[in-house]
Amino acid sequence: MNLQEYKIEAKRTCPSLGKNSDDLIHMSLGMQTECAEIADVFKKKLAYNKDIDWVNVKEEVGDLMWYIVNLCTFNEWNLEDILDTNIAKLRVRFPDKFTTENAITRDLVSERKTLEDGR
Repeated sequence: MNLQEYKIEAKRTCPSLGKNSDDLIHMSLGMQTECAEIADVFKKKLAYNKDIDWVNVKEEVGDLMWYIVNLCTFNEWNLEDILDTNIAKLRVRFPDKFTTENAITRDLVSERKTLEDGR
């Protein structure tokens, strides 16, 4: 399934709460919930040495994507453009590859310009 197909299917199952602001809060809180569910799996591995249920982790990642895609839909954002812009920003931050030095000494002005330019 490509992103456009996913967007159509995700929108089909996404309720509107009647106000755009409420829809955005719903999506934002849903993303937080799914991230917490993913984190809990790894917390239980760390604290209790519980086996990681990778099927469940993948399910939660899918649920997180549902909220992300619907947040984009409510805002009329193109997810492919967001992904492209994210990679462009990372190219500014890490021109060759990840380095700790580049992570610490970021050029926030250039990163922001890349984000604002959308590429």
